Formats: sequence, C-alpha cells, structure tokens
Amino acid sequence: MISETKLAEMLCTRLCHDLTGPIGAVNNGAEFLDEEGFDMQNEAVKLILSSAHEAVHRLQFYRLAYGRVNDSGEACLADKKQIAADFFSGTKITLDWPDSHTDASGISISVKMARLILNLLLIAGNSLIKGGTVSVRLTATEAEKQIVITANGDVMKLDPETVRILQGQGDDSMLSPKSSQPFLTVKLAEEVGGNLAIEAKSDHLEITVRQRQVLLASRAQ
Repeated sequence: MISETKLAEMLCTRLCHDLTGPIGAVNNGAEFLDEEGFDMQNEAVKLILSSAHEAVHRLQFYRLAYGRVNDSGEACLADKKQIAADFFSGTKITLDWPDSHTDASGISISVKMARLILNLLLIAGNSLIKGGTVSVRLTATEAEKQIVITANGDVMKLDPETVRILQGQGDDSMLSPKSSQPFLTVKLAEEVGGNLAIEAKSDHLEITVRQRQVLLASRAQ
C-alpha cells in the first residue's frame, strides 16, 4: 500500500514542475522590462499578463484537484466547469462540458467525486499531444451514477504506465512525480466507491466511472 505521505511528496514535486513554465515566463518578462535599451515593453507586458493568467488558472485547478480542504457535501459543478475551462484556455484543447451535464442535470455529485472529475480531465488533456476535445458527460439511474470523460484528437498518446495504474495494476515501485497524479485518481475513485474503466485507442480515449447508488445509501446509514 502506498504511503499517503510519499504520495503527497510526489504530488508536490509534480505541482512545482507544472507551475515552473508560466511562473518562469512571468519572471522572464519582468527581466526584459528591466533591461536598458529594451524596446519591446508591450510584448513583455503581454508575456507577463498571459503567463500570470495561466499560472492563476493552473493554481485554481490544482488546488481543487489535489487539495483536500473540505471533502464533504455536494459540489457545484458549474463552478468546476468554469475552472476546467479556464485551465484549458490558451491551449489547443477544447472543453466540451454542456450545462445539461452540470448541476442543471439534477444529478448530485459529491465534492470528492468532483475532484475525481478534475483529475480525469487532467489525464485526458495530457493525452492530446497536438490538441483536441475533452468531453464530460454525467448520467444517473436508480442503480448508479456514471461519469464518462473522453478525449479525441489527431495525435494522442497516453503513457502505458498511466493506463496500468488506472486499471488497478500499479504498485509502490511505480510511484514517481509523473505517476503520482494517476495514483491519486485511482485513490479518489476507490474512496467514492467508483468502478473505473479505461479504453485507450490511437485517436480516442474514454474513461468511465460508475458509482452504485445502493452503496451511497448504505454508507449514509
């Protein structure tokens, strides 16, 4: 069993790595402004502003996906959709998350399940090498809730190690900063009683989570 402390350490390492790009770009823009004779101030300001926005959007996304401030209660999916849209803005990835598959659908999703959705979006987005579309669909019956995250693009590549981890074949020897996020995703799925399945092809990725309604009722007693 993977230590939660070790998993947290790896996630912190990955987080710092993923934030280095936009924050470093802000620093570069500031250094340009400070150089004597630099005659492209407008370009430097644009670089600083765009990079700062990217950094803020990433921090907001990662805070909800990785952080555990309060895992109880029902999530506001409209808010999560906006945060995900901001996260993908400025990239070549389009988020397809209709309002009819947020709170407007009448489906109640827990805060922890919402965290799981954000982590699945991160995995799906990372598979799109040259951009594409990431979709979110939520459905519910009396028996179960179902979340389907899909990714479609001309060039896709999902790390084989990530696939094995999502299929429940991961172990301590595979834990690294790179694999920590898939491990967190599996842990979140287990904690919400979700059955996670993945189908990966050359131009299509589909990740499905099924959560039995009966299980939720028994836990509430």
